[in-house]
Amino acid sequence: MIASIDTCFLIDWSRYRGRRLLEEIFDYVFVAEEVLGEVKTEKTVEYISDLLAKGFLVIYPFKSELLPLVRRILEVSISDPRIPVLDPPEAYAFAIAYREDCVCLTENKGVLRLVEYYDEFREVKVWRSLELIEYLYRKGLIRDLEGELKKYSEDTRHVFPKKRFG
Repeated sequence: MIASIDTCFLIDWSRYRGRRLLEEIFDYVFVAEEVLGEVKTEKTVEYISDLLAKGFLVIYPFKSELLPLVRRILEVSISDPRIPVLDPPEAYAFAIAYREDCVCLTENKGVLRLVEYYDEFREVKVWRSLELIEYLYRKGLIRDLEGELKKYSEDTRHVFPKKRFG
């Protein structure tokens, strides 16, 4: 399985003690240079460097044919009040997932709303950390779903809505 990843997801997973699990699920993960440009913390830079060195994280080359799709995604997010405005790096990560027919790894609510409200984007599989951890549980790579979600929350300070997994 292949994925495209955005900045927030990379930052969160660099903090998570179970970050190696990402490599158990995906063959490789695309990352746009625009995403890498947003990374500032040493811990995240180290995590990305390690994944790049392993060949697991693959820099997605700039493709001019992707620009109209990125512009469309940004225009929709700006013009539709139901969708939080996306930054270009998140739009690029989503566009890669759309074009490559792979999973988009993001915590961005704007991306989730694009898939929810627009038929043209409905087929893109979008996973937040919650969906990825649930998938890891279903695959038997973690044994205690609630315990793992608690660890993730402790490490990243990301709080999952109780209604999603209670």
